[in-house]
Order: sequence, then C-alpha cells, then structure tokens
Amino acid sequence: MRYKIKELKVHSDKRGWLAEMLKRNEIKEDIKQIYVATIKPGCVRGNHYHLKRIEWFMIIKGKVEFCLEDIKTKERVCLKLSSKKPEVITVFPKIAHAVKNIGKETTYLVSAQNTIYNRRTPDTYEYQIIAP
Repeated sequence: MRYKIKELKVHSDKRGWLAEMLKRNEIKEDIKQIYVATIKPGCVRGNHYHLKRIEWFMIIKGKVEFCLEDIKTKERVCLKLSSKKPEVITVFPKIAHAVKNIGKETTYLVSAQNTIYNRRTPDTYEYQIIAP
C-alpha cells in the first residue's frame, strides 16, 4: 500500500512548539490547496478515496486513529497520530482514508493537497473504513 509517514523535528521553548510540515525540496508535487479541519470526540472524517489527489495530513491538536485501505488489494493499516508526536502522513491516489478522534477534546488537523477542490468534479469517492 502506498503511503508515507514522516516524523517531524519539534522545536520547542517557553512559547510553545514549531514543526516544519512540508518543504519544497522534499516533495515533487505542487501544493494547490491547504485547509484546517476539526473533528469532535468520537467523530470521523474521510471514509473516501481520490483517483488523482495526493494529500498530506498533520494533527496539530489532539489524537486520532488514521486508517488507510488500498481499494484494490484491500490491505489496511491503522495508525495512532497525536499532536504530542507530530508527523505528516502522505496519502496517495486510490488509498481510502478515514480519521477518527479518539481523544476527549476537539482535534485539529491541517491538510495540503496537490489539487484544488471542485464541487462539480470533486474526485472524492465514498469508501467506509471506520464506522461513524
């Protein structure tokens, strides 16, 4: 299954922490859109895949279970991600993904994509991995 996880170096001091999510010299694709989303405790986002879009995700507050499944082989992996150990997960086309908040507070995530979302041609196909 094609996905990638990159552990981030965290720079922290009395003000808080900073982690460099993406660097131009580390990716080949152009980033065309970035969004921030929240997930309430016990809730799930995703449960879909894309045919063209590549996405990079980072949890900036909270903890989640991030599940991936290859839509052809049905190979599946579930990862625990947390803002306490920042990582970037790259999700490639045809890999279904879902993110569940497994903490007690609202989770915040950042996502970057190599395409711009278009309501008329969304390139988003439902595929349930985690029950809502």
